[in-house]
Amino acid sequence: MLINFNKNRVFFIDIFKTVVIPILSGICFIFWLFFLFQYPLFVFPTIFFIFIIMYFVSGSVFGGVLLAFSVSAGIFAIPAIQQTSNKFLLILEIIWIIIVFFRIEKYRQLWISEKIKLKVEHEVLDRDLTLIQSSISENENKITAINQKMQLFQSFDQMINSIEKTMNEKDLIKLLENLTKSFIAKGKWSIKRLASKDIFVNYSRFNKIPLLIADTKEDRRFTDSDYKNISSLIVVPIELENNYWGAIKGYSSDPKELFNDYDLRLLSIFVSLISLILNNAQMFKKVESLAVTDGLTGLYTRSFFIERLQEEIERARINNIPITVAMIDIDFFKKVNDTYGHLAGDAFLKSLSNILRRRFRAVDVLSRYGGEEFAVLMYHTTIDESYKILEEVRKMVEEEKFFMPIESYHPIQIRKTISIGIAQLTTEQNPDEIIKKADKALYMSKENGRNRTSVYREEK
Repeated sequence: MLINFNKNRVFFIDIFKTVVIPILSGICFIFWLFFLFQYPLFVFPTIFFIFIIMYFVSGSVFGGVLLAFSVSAGIFAIPAIQQTSNKFLLILEIIWIIIVFFRIEKYRQLWISEKIKLKVEHEVLDRDLTLIQSSISENENKITAINQKMQLFQSFDQMINSIEKTMNEKDLIKLLENLTKSFIAKGKWSIKRLASKDIFVNYSRFNKIPLLIADTKEDRRFTDSDYKNISSLIVVPIELENNYWGAIKGYSSDPKELFNDYDLRLLSIFVSLISLILNNAQMFKKVESLAVTDGLTGLYTRSFFIERLQEEIERARINNIPITVAMIDIDFFKKVNDTYGHLAGDAFLKSLSNILRRRFRAVDVLSRYGGEEFAVLMYHTTIDESYKILEEVRKMVEEEKFFMPIESYHPIQIRKTISIGIAQLTTEQNPDEIIKKADKALYMSKENGRNRTSVYREEK
């Protein structure tokens, strides 16, 4: 309604300026013309007022037309004047009104020029203001982006601190998944080890390239059932020491959050960091393993065995849990080294270690205590239960045929036996005391002909 009212108002104003005012001015001009020839000297200047009204209301065109008619009428009125002085005054009046018109027109043109100049300046200022506002908006966006990056870096810092506190692969994978989610800021993420059942990971693995599906609706490499609840997908393989380890996978169920080439580039950069972290974790695991395991047999070292035994002695005493310690020695092992060489002796130790490892439980602590001597800590086991288990181990070793890798086309087989001594924890306060008792039982086995299991009994 307001727009229509304004249009009607403008329309009527234009009609008033271009029709009504010129008609009224024309009527006034006719009356003026009627009296002009009777009293030209006094009537002629009155045209100035009509001219001013026409000029400022209807514009310079209508004012100029009226001026032309007035000047023409004034010139024709000159002969009607008898006195020369009055003729001269009329001529001056005509010249004066012409000069006034052109002066007004000049100032009008100056005013128009200034108006245009002000309009241009206003437009320039508006443009500058728009640019300044755009710059302010851009700076605000930059500040927001910087704040987001600062938050992301703080998140990285927290994650890195968390990573530094653990070298456990499972814990690291969880931390890296959260870090990836913060890094890419869209989608759901998981780091998969091998993941042989994941069709997308397998595609990336066997093609040896990252997989980016920006929009699953436009991709035909997989079936619709594979894309169930997935709008966008990205997979990048992870390699450790040039070997395939697994992959990092992200997917989005929101059609408004689709992955793109920029996300793939970011993720490829981030995967190099993930590879480094996981590689360090594996190296740490290897170093840690080397610190507590024997390099030849893979069993725990003597120092680790004693450390664990001390812990279990304290735990068993608090919780009243039975534990036993057994010492195992290879009968006449020196003959193996002397007859077949040290390489054959090492191979025999490895084979025997594998037999012992298979027979004892995962919770038991099996160690290489010396050159050809082994020690085992058995949890929740009484002396009778331990004797039964160790007798089975002894008989298993006795029946085993060990292949000796000598310089021959036909490696030979040998049989060996072991002697065992067992002791159960009673009043011992430290590992040395119970180990000495197990050693005494082992000595008893050797004294009684070897290839037997003996139990330490408290002297009465």
